[in-house]
Amino acid sequence: MKVLYYSLVLLMLGMIASGHGFKTVPPPDKQAYRLHYQGSLLYAEGKYRQAGSNFERAYRLFPENFSFALAHGLCLGRLGDPATAKTVLEKARRMLSPNDQERQQKIVLATFFLGMSFSYADRYGEALPFLRDAIAMQEKMPQKSLLSVFYNALGKAILLNQGRNSHRSNYQSLHYHVHRRDMEKAFAAFESAVKADPENTTALYNYRLLADTLQVGSTLPEADSTQARRKEYKPTFINMHKTIISDLKLNNYDELVFLVDISGSMVMEQVVCYGADRFTAMKDLCLKILPEIDTSVALGIGTIGGVCDSPPDLWFMAGGINRVDLRSKLRFLIPDGTTPLLTMLLRCPELFTDNPQHSKSIFLISDGANTCREGGIDICEWASTLAKKGIAVNVLTFLSTTSDNSDAFAEYLCLAENTKANIIYLDNYRCRLEPFAFDIVKTCQSKIPPMEKSNCLGGSVKGLWNVVVAE
Repeated sequence: MKVLYYSLVLLMLGMIASGHGFKTVPPPDKQAYRLHYQGSLLYAEGKYRQAGSNFERAYRLFPENFSFALAHGLCLGRLGDPATAKTVLEKARRMLSPNDQERQQKIVLATFFLGMSFSYADRYGEALPFLRDAIAMQEKMPQKSLLSVFYNALGKAILLNQGRNSHRSNYQSLHYHVHRRDMEKAFAAFESAVKADPENTTALYNYRLLADTLQVGSTLPEADSTQARRKEYKPTFINMHKTIISDLKLNNYDELVFLVDISGSMVMEQVVCYGADRFTAMKDLCLKILPEIDTSVALGIGTIGGVCDSPPDLWFMAGGINRVDLRSKLRFLIPDGTTPLLTMLLRCPELFTDNPQHSKSIFLISDGANTCREGGIDICEWASTLAKKGIAVNVLTFLSTTSDNSDAFAEYLCLAENTKANIIYLDNYRCRLEPFAFDIVKTCQSKIPPMEKSNCLGGSVKGLWNVVVAE
């Protein structure tokens, strides 16, 4: 009995020492974030089984991570397993902390993905309540562009919720019969999608197709094809500085330190639609952001450049430089060296005060992965120690979301997620800044199939259309 007693005591002490007694969870290493990022790329390319493998491995490494659960659940639905998807997504919702500042938005996303998992399984009737709940909640949230995706998904689900009336004839393949009243409901949803985001080309396509089919006039100037085409080429990068401040919540902090990448790579690549290199675009963008930051926010600045052991060109703690001087320092920055990202991040806490009541953030602007190992310190593990000091790392990156940038995005993801912050990246093709967190949401867009007037049930039955079913 004594042996058993001491064994239990040792087991309990081991659990407490490892954190299990207090339900604490060790941070995942960079490999989990790399798997998640690579899975996101594969998913966007339509390689769902390969993506699913990556998402599942990332989820198994760290099932407490909400983003990993979200991606894994959605992909399970896409692969035809909405039941398991529902289990994963509902578990993710239950595990959200009541103190999580993004809790409500995360609940909305999990609810929407639950709806999408049933939509992908052609169980549209089960999808509709989740889609409608997600829309009702998102209407109260600031990220209105998500509403466009949600309404588009709702419109398609309404249109294709016809599972009990599929029909085949001698001269037609399997098709649904859709009544005009359902088409009108779907049309209203697509109209709301276009209003929420006039540049949502998928919603515009669906809206125009139903307008033509129903032979109703468009009431939206956004649906004019000429205007939509003009907007597509409008350079919006520098003009989105207010969106950056809003999406990254830069005015919500008491102390904010700009940590800017001045490495040589920043002058080697162009922001095509802006007609300048990344370094110039970065400086111009910072100069646009600076006057929009509330005067109550204490500002500082640091630079990432030189070599691993060289001092930074600029290093001013929050509140240690006035805005006129900060603006001047930004204007006269010059490129220098490599990207000792971790080296500078390790030093960054010294740029903030010790006031525990102050909310603090690093605003990292970069175009590359860390080049200095710093004794083998894992950047993801270190990020969790930064979070304990109450310092968030919000990221704006000039890197495109490609497999070549897996290492960099893995680092950005663990920095942002472990410090409860966000990432925005430049979509250089459309000259837009996109929140990385919503990339997987944008994959939930799809066009509706063409329709034709139906005579299957005879001319006496009015208001029926055929929608061909993919077999």
